[in-house]
Amino acid sequence: MNPEAKEYLDKILAKTIEELRDDEKRFLRARSSYLTKAQLGEYDSIINPEPAPLYIAKKYRNQTSDQETVKTNGKKE
Repeated sequence: MNPEAKEYLDKILAKTIEELRDDEKRFLRARSSYLTKAQLGEYDSIINPEPAPLYIAKKYRNQTSDQETVKTNGKKE
């Protein structure tokens, strides 16, 4: 890692997770291979964010039956 990137990474690591901006989080994710095991554990929620939830919608044909449709990335399956 070049000295400027190392200096910027050190600045990011000096902040609390709540203080990090989106661009700093992206920088941290991109350079996670330079972190120690302790740092990986501390910043795990940033490095490995939760996947986006699936949205489930129910369509009713009539009052007695319904059909479930699962949407993934805006596509119906």
